[in-house]
Amino acid sequence: MSRTESNRNDVPEMVNTEIELFTLIHDILINWWCILLGAIAAAMIAYVVVNVQYVPEYTTMTTFVVGSKGSNNTYSNLSSANTMAQTFEKILKSSVMEKTICDKLKVDEIDADISTEVLEGTNMLVLSVTADTPKESIDIIRTIMDHYTEVSLYTVGNAVMDVLEEPKIPYAAENPLNVRESVKKGFLGGAAVCIILFGLLSYMRNSVKQEKEIERKLDARSLGAISYEYKYKTIRQLISHKKSAILVDNPIASFPFVESYKKLAAKVEYQMAKDERKILVITSVSENEGKSTVAANLAISLSEQGKRVILIDGDIRRPSQFLIFGLELEEKNELGEFLKGSGVLTDVLVKGERQHLFFLGGRNCYSSSTEMLQTDKLPRLMKACRKYSDYVIIDTPPAGLLGDAQVFAQSADAVLMVVRQNYMLAEDINDIMDDFRDNHAKILGVVLNGVQTFSNVADSSVGGYYGKYGKYGRYGNYSKNKGR
Repeated sequence: MSRTESNRNDVPEMVNTEIELFTLIHDILINWWCILLGAIAAAMIAYVVVNVQYVPEYTTMTTFVVGSKGSNNTYSNLSSANTMAQTFEKILKSSVMEKTICDKLKVDEIDADISTEVLEGTNMLVLSVTADTPKESIDIIRTIMDHYTEVSLYTVGNAVMDVLEEPKIPYAAENPLNVRESVKKGFLGGAAVCIILFGLLSYMRNSVKQEKEIERKLDARSLGAISYEYKYKTIRQLISHKKSAILVDNPIASFPFVESYKKLAAKVEYQMAKDERKILVITSVSENEGKSTVAANLAISLSEQGKRVILIDGDIRRPSQFLIFGLELEEKNELGEFLKGSGVLTDVLVKGERQHLFFLGGRNCYSSSTEMLQTDKLPRLMKACRKYSDYVIIDTPPAGLLGDAQVFAQSADAVLMVVRQNYMLAEDINDIMDDFRDNHAKILGVVLNGVQTFSNVADSSVGGYYGKYGKYGRYGNYSKNKGR
């Protein structure tokens, strides 16, 4: 069994064994609008359910004074009240009383709660009737008051009941509808469910969240991790949205950011020197993974060590390196023109401000980039660059979107995959690397880009940086540029 097959068979057992707290919280927060919509939807459902299920209850009460015939004895009256309390409710709920009430009100059955209660320490008896409407409540209690003597004549003995307080029509429900509390609970409950759902999806997502997961999830060597760098270093920059490239030789670059590139350059140089490799293709699976920034900073880091480096912007469909370095290029400097056969290498190769670093690329967009690269011009160009430099760094389009990276890889010595933290699925990255291997390309390794943890967030200022430059639209939209 090959290493690739072995690693992939192990993936289901090994992935997601640990919780990366930063990415977990990040995945939840970036879906705040879904959580908000879910909470609102749950609140609306709670509102509807409460209103549909709500049944108002209207209670009417009357108070009787219970006494004994021919007796003024207080103890006797209290005894009669207690006796009446024990038997009166049974009388009221008897079939005879129910039939009487139904006949008088001309209904088939009584849908009400009828109860009695003796006020403690008194001979007063309270009769309560709770129904769905005020009219039903008052009609039932008045029917009972008019006919209870007929039903209880042979059951209450010598007890006498005099009305102390007449019943009143209830205008307000005894159980007012508390919509606000129900909606609040629904909102919070919906938000909690959505948060848990997005948390589970983040936990189960088989992406690369930490540097130590590279070799565990991917069939490639780990070349380290690049610390996330914030593009807005001051509040003024954040307000003005002033965008500038964050390069390792920029004084505002943070120490972790610079150090991560120094380590990457050292590892790349070591791996390339093993078999005297010079030409390195830098690519990614998808857009916005920061491959162009990695290519630029790796080229600078190698040149700072005294190496003669040529940085090639191989993304001639949507170039970005001229923006990163702030280069003013002329038509004769266009790599695309050279590949079309109308340029010369001495004009295309541009010397920048940095010592030992040369640039080869352009600023125009060419929609037929793949066809242009598949001529004999590219191998000849790579051969010349190999002789002229110590290292050739090629920034290519995403390998998952175009075949340009694979074309460059045929003339290169190795391929470096840039993987943005928690961005692409591990199986998609492995598939792209397998494509390179199937075409006899050497995968030098994987670098995890834009790595964020709570510690580097605490040490950084406001803003965010992903190395996105040259935004001419997604691949395929070049109507405003030179269609070549």
